[in-house]
Amino acid sequence: MHIDVSADMIRSTNGSANPAAYESYLKGLGYAERYDTPGNLDLAINALNSAVTTDPQFALGFAELGEAYRLKNSMDPNLKWLEEASANCSHALQLNDRLAAAYVTLGRVHAATGKLDLALGEYQHALQLEPHNADAVMGEGNVYQRMGRIADAEAAIKKGVALRPDYWDGYNTLGQFYDAQHRYDDAIAQYQHAAQLTPDNAIVYINLAAAYLDRSAPSDGPLAEAALKKSIQLGPSYPAYANLALLYMNEKRYAESVTMSQKALQFNDKNYLVWANLMSAYELLGQKDDAKPARGHAIALLEEQLKADPQDATSQASLAALYAEDGQRDKALTRLQAALVRSPDDSNILELAGETYENLGDRRQALDYIERALRKGYSLDDLKSNPDLQNLLSDPNFRPNGKK
Repeated sequence: MHIDVSADMIRSTNGSANPAAYESYLKGLGYAERYDTPGNLDLAINALNSAVTTDPQFALGFAELGEAYRLKNSMDPNLKWLEEASANCSHALQLNDRLAAAYVTLGRVHAATGKLDLALGEYQHALQLEPHNADAVMGEGNVYQRMGRIADAEAAIKKGVALRPDYWDGYNTLGQFYDAQHRYDDAIAQYQHAAQLTPDNAIVYINLAAAYLDRSAPSDGPLAEAALKKSIQLGPSYPAYANLALLYMNEKRYAESVTMSQKALQFNDKNYLVWANLMSAYELLGQKDDAKPARGHAIALLEEQLKADPQDATSQASLAALYAEDGQRDKALTRLQAALVRSPDDSNILELAGETYENLGDRRQALDYIERALRKGYSLDDLKSNPDLQNLLSDPNFRPNGKK
């Protein structure tokens, strides 16, 4: 039976009284739900722009337009997308200050720029308005994770998944959480669930491959390569090529690694990790002259990234390691201290500290930090795959169990 939708019915759901605007909004929402598909975010932005142009009083349209720009930044990092996201959500709240979706996106914008307390406040405001808002709950979980409140983070993210059990990105987010906690089997299970929900999802296959790479079991290399090639088949992207580059480097396929990094950079040359991987592959091929400009690009991008989010300890520590390799001791130690103050017990930060001191020629400090990283859960297999640490690992003073 066909049911006519009245303007009052649409308004009761925070929709536009203009049916054409609401139809454009629904199209935009559908595209944004599958932001993993190449081109969908641009289609979402166009549709949502059409919605708010047709109805300039459409608050929810402005809020979702802000979220589409926020997603655009997650796929193509650029501060201008975050500025667009913030401006559209602020305008939405001028039209309707009880719109939970706008507070959620503002929370995500604050989180992306390292303003965790502000982000948490926006998510909590959204939950006061809509206690079962899955996006706000998941946002809280992500902030708790970055604050080191790991048990709270897991509980919140799992609650968010339960509130939207049919949405692929919830399982994707939970997988990312488990991967960061070195719970690789759990991460893989979540990514596989997301892939079952959306078998044409290129992003999920990239993350599944990353979990295989992190787990580093004997059979994981071929599984990771197959997942990345599946992702590229669905939609070529710089993360897929970048992860293939890392996989090939770990397998000592250095020339193939260079080729994959170069393909990644054709899609996006603004990610320092791709430049750092290219630098490492060139160094392992003995091509020092090619490695140096790649390192310079990585350093410049990290410096720019830290202007936007100076609280990012991983970026601070990564920059320290690059400065050390470049022979800039003072800058390396300054950045390393900034990282250690923020995350003194993070195994990844401690490993980067060891790498920094090794590159600076201070073996005693390098051993101390590497052993501390192992005690905090860093993988010995990951250390063995790091070309910068091979001499340290063969040092008779190195204690593989990380114990004094």
